[in-house]
Amino acid sequence: MEGPPILFVHGALGDARTWGPVLDALPWNVDARAITLSFFGTAAWSGDGSAFGTERHTQDLEQFIDATMDAPVVVVAWSYSCHPALLLAKRRPDLVAALVLYEPAFASFIEDEGLRAEFGADAAACFGPVGEALAQGGEEAAAHALFDQVGKRGFIADMAPERRRLALDNARMMPLLMGKGAPPVKISADEVRALDIPVIAAMGAETRPAFAIPTRALAGLAPRGRLEVVEGAGHLLPESDPARFAGLVSDWLAHAELDAQ
Repeated sequence: MEGPPILFVHGALGDARTWGPVLDALPWNVDARAITLSFFGTAAWSGDGSAFGTERHTQDLEQFIDATMDAPVVVVAWSYSCHPALLLAKRRPDLVAALVLYEPAFASFIEDEGLRAEFGADAAACFGPVGEALAQGGEEAAAHALFDQVGKRGFIADMAPERRRLALDNARMMPLLMGKGAPPVKISADEVRALDIPVIAAMGAETRPAFAIPTRALAGLAPRGRLEVVEGAGHLLPESDPARFAGLVSDWLAHAELDAQ
């Protein structure tokens, strides 16, 4: 597999270690790296966490690519991190050769009012129990509830011990994700239409509307967008089957016309 370097960006309850099994499954000649966004991972925080959000994490991506990678790069983002990846492509198109966005979790670019309402209802059904778990049981309870809602019940408990520890190492960011961080930066439909790069919007066929609706909307808005639906998969595919996800990314990028800049 030839092409530009690839930067993998984790979602909630993750950090750079999330992508280890995916990176291991990629072809040997791929220059692929992973980043830990601010307030994720095990490092001590700078500040109280109130800067957590799209703006800070977009800056993280920009600084990481500028300092360590040969731009432009392909950014592969999952769930929460799809939003800062989009914002990076908008602000610094010189850094981004293509986006591979697996199940974005924000919907400021959805124009259809009916779809916005459907998204809002399912997002509330998805994240409401997470907020309740946080209030009643604390950070680790909220972490379990999050994966229960976006995947299947008992997902964290069923993980291998080292993968479970990785997820729970990141439980401390749950209050920030659930409202104590900075408000997300909105990205409009017109801003998505202005992206002149390949945008692969991917989703599992079994995912819930809170992720399916933004994914389909994104693929439809981006001028060079393409929708990829993965049969038999859901939101947690990169964690539950990393080898399959690595193969899918390789295949998607092989047909992305990355030289058409």
